[in-house]
Amino acid sequence: MSALVAPWPISLILEPEVFIPLVYPGLVVLTLTLLGIIWLERKLTAKVQRRYGPLYVARKLGGAAQPMADGIKFVFSEQIIPRNTDKLVFIFGPLLLFTFSILPVIGIPLSPGYTAIASDISLLIVVALVVIAPIVLLMVAWGSNNKFSLIGGLRTGT
Repeated sequence: MSALVAPWPISLILEPEVFIPLVYPGLVVLTLTLLGIIWLERKLTAKVQRRYGPLYVARKLGGAAQPMADGIKFVFSEQIIPRNTDKLVFIFGPLLLFTFSILPVIGIPLSPGYTAIASDISLLIVVALVVIAPIVLLMVAWGSNNKFSLIGGLRTGT
């Protein structure tokens, strides 16, 4: 019997001789492009709102350090959890929602012989995972114990 080998395009892309000069620079360019878009969006909204915007973070860099400052602020910010909420659902619900929103990608085949779920029922698994996400969204909206969040969750989930 022959050993199972990934199809040609995937195995070729993952080789260091191809990955380092072709794929890695693409990821670097993608990251720099996203940072540039964030910077441009912040500059434009600052002009529209007639405020200084990201220039307070680093005037010499023209506000390019603002995403790093936002990340530091996000990591050290205080988490506010209302008293009347279901704390477990309030904290872990968004993580569970994100997980069930991204998980159906495992059923999408990358090539004719290379997929994360190699099964006859992979389409059924993907549909089941897609259906779970609105249920988790309703659970998160209900767990917040706020009628406006619940109405928003019902509108989004249905």
